[in-house]
Amino acid sequence: MVETRRSRGSSWTGILSFGFFLLLVGAIWIATPNFTEEVTGFINDFHLAKIGENLFFPAPVHSHPVFFTAAMQFCFIFGAFQIIILGLRFAFQEVIDKKADTASGIAFWFSAGYFLNMLANDAIGWFGLLAGLIICVGLSIIVSSFVKLFR
Repeated sequence: MVETRRSRGSSWTGILSFGFFLLLVGAIWIATPNFTEEVTGFINDFHLAKIGENLFFPAPVHSHPVFFTAAMQFCFIFGAFQIIILGLRFAFQEVIDKKADTASGIAFWFSAGYFLNMLANDAIGWFGLLAGLIICVGLSIIVSSFVKLFR
């Protein structure tokens, strides 16, 4: 009986999170003026940038502050929603692994939003964002591992 309750809770929170993800993507798409053109411009702006003697990596040629600001807003709002999901995971008494995954997601989304904010304000460049996303993944792993310590 307990296993059924936990699996239903987990399934329900996962579906809720996915539904909110889709809702948020649509809301940001509608709320951001000319967002379709912004996305198209961002995608079409990539070229191979030389980052080493014989190493090239795709990077946009120009800054796209509207696109990066929309992505930043998505990260912060979705990160805040993950806090609600974490609360639901506690309410459903889900296993620690699910709570750790959600806590690491919170850390990832907020830190990714921070780096996107820096990119949108030209405080860092494209490769700074990529380094920041690597930091976000590392932070996420650390948070997950730290939460799992308290089994």
